[in-house]
Parts: sequence; C-alpha cells; structure tokens
Amino acid sequence: MKTSQIKTFLAIVDNGSIAAAARQLNRSRTTISTVLAALEDELGVALFDRSGNQLHLTSIGQSIVTDCRRFDQVAGQIQSRCQHHLSGAESVLRIARDDAIPEVIWRDILKRLKQKFPQTSLSVYLAPPRELTHLVRNQSVDVAYGLMPELLSEGYQWFRELADVRMLTVAAPDHPLCQLKRVTQDQLIAHTEVTIAYMEDAQLVAESPETANYLAFTQYELIRDAVIEGAGWADLPLPLIAEALRKEQLKTIKHRSARWWKVFSALETEQAQGGAVVGWLANELETYLETMV
Repeated sequence: MKTSQIKTFLAIVDNGSIAAAARQLNRSRTTISTVLAALEDELGVALFDRSGNQLHLTSIGQSIVTDCRRFDQVAGQIQSRCQHHLSGAESVLRIARDDAIPEVIWRDILKRLKQKFPQTSLSVYLAPPRELTHLVRNQSVDVAYGLMPELLSEGYQWFRELADVRMLTVAAPDHPLCQLKRVTQDQLIAHTEVTIAYMEDAQLVAESPETANYLAFTQYELIRDAVIEGAGWADLPLPLIAEALRKEQLKTIKHRSARWWKVFSALETEQAQGGAVVGWLANELETYLETMV
C-alpha cells in the first residue's frame, strides 16, 4: 500500500468523483482509476459502489476514511522530517539570549524561524549578558545571543560578532540629570544608577556600577521600566529603548560618554556551529540590528 494510493483514495472521497479527483491531483482519469483499482486489489475489498459516473463509499470504504487520513498525515510528517534532515537543519536547538532586542522583535523572528524550519524544536532561555558565555561553555545551551563580553582567553572558535549596538545613558525627562546642560562625572555618580545584575560564583552581583548607590536587575527591560519611573539613570541599548525615546519617556543625558557602543554577538557550541537554523537566525538578527545603527 503506497502513500500515493491513499492520497488518490482521499481525493476521490473529498471530490466525489474520479474526474474531480483527477483535476485536483493533475492526473488523467485513467491514471486515477488505475490507482484506485490497484488499491482495492491489494486490500481485497471494493471501496466504492459505482453507478455510472457516480461513486459512493461502501461500508468498508467509509470505515477506513479516518485511518487513511491519519496514514496520509503521518506519511507527510515522515517525509517532512527526512527533508528537514537532508537540509542540514537542526532537529532541536537550545537558545540563550539577553533582552537587548525587544520581545516583539524576538517573537517575530522566532515565528518566521518556525515557518521556515517547522521540524526544529526550540527552547529559549532569557539570561543576563554575563551569564551567556557560561551557559554555552557548560553546554547548557547550543547557542547564545546578546551583548556578552568578548572572549579573549577561552578559545572559542565560534564566537561571532553580529553588529555594533548603540548604548545610551538615559534618564526620565523630569530626572535632575536631564535638567542639566552638561553632566559631569561627579554629578552622574551622585545619583542612583540602575544597572544589570548577574550570577557569579553563586552570588548575585552588579555589573561594574559607576557608583556605590545603585539598583540592579537581571533584565534590561526591568532597568528600562525602572528608569522611566524615575528610579535613576542607566546605560541601555538603543533597540530596546527606541520606542521610549520616541515617546519622550526617556531622554539621553548630556554627559561626554552618554553615547557609546557594545557588540551584539553569537556564541555557538561546536555541535551547533554551521547549522542551518543557527546560520539563519544569526543573519536575521544582524539584518535587524543594522536598521538600528
């Protein structure tokens, strides 16, 4: 019993005649009739009662329609998985990332990824930038994306710099720092800094705060929201705060180092390096970030 025979049987069922099934499958009526006859011979039963040009399912034909639909679905899944394997696409991919890129952008990219690679299963873990390298090194994930520090001594050959990301020192418009025509370093450190936090040696630490007076979170989004609400100032990636700047919820302070750059990178395990899905995802992220320069 071949999948082509089952598809032909279902096409006749759905269309009600051999002629209509032939049009749907782009085959001749003779071919459709021959395939149906071969299936009935193999099964040893008549699947249709024939009355002129009219076909009506026999009782046994009616009873196997559901099973045939399931058979056709499973056959399609098998074929899709084999094509997926031949394409070089990963079957399972574990991703770690920070939130320097807005969630709405990530959702769109992952939606399109699943459309292009429907057989790839994805798991996504959100982590502070400083934790990403450890997750890859420990093989907790296959690939990481974010504003992670450049690797200088760990020997990774699969560290990929995707794009430079503009970092801005911002505060809420009514924050005292935004009222100054020029912000000195002393004035900056006199106010609360909202910064990124991460786990290191089982301890929660803040990433190089400018001042001892700080408030630290493990996500850029939490930092952004705290700054909008007036909790302090922060260094934040432009992709994440572009909308807040447009709506004048945030303002860049007038400090000599208020505009600078970080590198958004991909870090891949040896197993993930060169994979079709990993390559596609890196290209999509790079393309998006190029629009934010």
